[in-house]
Amino acid sequence: MTRRHGVLVGYDGSEGGDLALDWAAEEAVLRGLPLTISHVWQIVYPGLVMLPVTTLSDAAESITRTAVERISGVHPGLEVRSIVESGSPAYSLIEHARDAELTVVGSEGAGTVRKALIGSVSAQVTSHAPGVVTVVRRTTGEGTGPHSGRIVVGVDGSPAAEEALRVAFEEAHLRRAGLTVLCVCPEDASVRDTPFIDDDVLRELARERFERSVESWQVKYAEARVEKIFLEGDPVTELITATEGARLLVVGSRGVAGLRGVLLGSVSNAAVRHALCPVTVVHPAEG
Repeated sequence: MTRRHGVLVGYDGSEGGDLALDWAAEEAVLRGLPLTISHVWQIVYPGLVMLPVTTLSDAAESITRTAVERISGVHPGLEVRSIVESGSPAYSLIEHARDAELTVVGSEGAGTVRKALIGSVSAQVTSHAPGVVTVVRRTTGEGTGPHSGRIVVGVDGSPAAEEALRVAFEEAHLRRAGLTVLCVCPEDASVRDTPFIDDDVLRELARERFERSVESWQVKYAEARVEKIFLEGDPVTELITATEGARLLVVGSRGVAGLRGVLLGSVSNAAVRHALCPVTVVHPAEG
């Protein structure tokens, strides 16, 4: 059953918010889902003067109405909904994400220092929101953006990575894009005190499992143009390098080395902060 919010996007009227809104609208069209624009306003104190609540509420309604009208004009057949409320933007998005197929946020929002790598709301939503979250950032140069470039997905055999692989195949299928599946085996990976298995055997087993994992999805998406890369090195460095010219990077929320209580693993966190394209973080369903 389709969740009622469809594609949910956090919107604050900033430039980063507009980028996220446009990305979310395209995702909604591709998936045949409604788009829900969420705007959460807060009572602020500029100096010692508190703005009237009605002023803030009216401004929030106006910002959201303008966003709905703009997207409806660009995508006439798209069902566009809105949620306008007061409170914590991060908490609100996390709660509404439970009833969304995809949640989209900008990497920078209103009030975020321009040089900050990722806004606090984006960081909280990416770490805590259930399901699939995409962080949309500014990209520069040709070959980037939602309409060009390959989809890149990092995998390591963990449950979250397997879910990320599923999402990446779906994105590539929807966008008719090529897909690069990257598995990076750390150079210091080893097996100790295990009979009949040395480091070379370990890497070969890892490669075989990687191949089987990708091939299982290629059976379902036979038309997919897939590039499989298995190499040794630093996972963060190789993953970030692979995003140059990419349209989207997909990662699991935590990998094989991640603790269950850690909501965003070190590799995923680095990807969100440093990737050269938008990043989709996939949280596996909790069992």
